[in-house]
Amino acid sequence: MNNPPLKTVLLFLLFSLVLLTNPQAATILLPAAPSKYVTDNASVLKGDTAERLSEQLADFDHRTADELIIMINPNLPNGVSIGDYAGQLYNAWKIGKRGRDTGALLLISTHERQGWIYSGRGLSAKLTDSVCRRIFTETIAPHLDAGDYDGAAKAAVNALTAALSR
Repeated sequence: MNNPPLKTVLLFLLFSLVLLTNPQAATILLPAAPSKYVTDNASVLKGDTAERLSEQLADFDHRTADELIIMINPNLPNGVSIGDYAGQLYNAWKIGKRGRDTGALLLISTHERQGWIYSGRGLSAKLTDSVCRRIFTETIAPHLDAGDYDGAAKAAVNALTAALSR
C-alpha cells in the first residue's frame, strides 16, 4: 500500500482545521471593487446623493491622496463580523493605494444594522480606532437609527474629511 507523504497529510489536516474553526473561510466571495466612492447596494440613498458624495470624495482624494470609500450593503456574509468583512474588502480592493495605505472604508450593513470604519496604516495617526469609533457612534449612528441613510452618508463624509484635514 502506498501512503501519501507526511507533508501532504499535515497540509490536509491544517486546511481541515482552518475550515472546521471557520467554515466561511473558503466560501466568502468578495465583490469586485466599486467604481465610485459611494456605492449603495441596499438602495437606501435618495436621488443623486451617492453621486454627489462620490464627487465630493473624488475631489478630496485628488487634493489629498486620501481615498475614502462608502459601501452600503443590505447584509453581511453569514458568520462574518462587520469588522472582519470591512478589513477583507479594504485589502482586496486595495483602498488607499499609491503605496502609502492612505485609505478608509465605511461599511454599513442595513439588515444587521451595523457599521464599521476601517482605515489604512497611512491614516492611523488621524483616524485612530477611538476616532473612528467616536465618528461612527456620535455622528453616523444617530442618523442610521433614525433611518436617515442620506444624513448618515453626508455626516460620514463631513466627519471623515474633517478628521483627515486636521
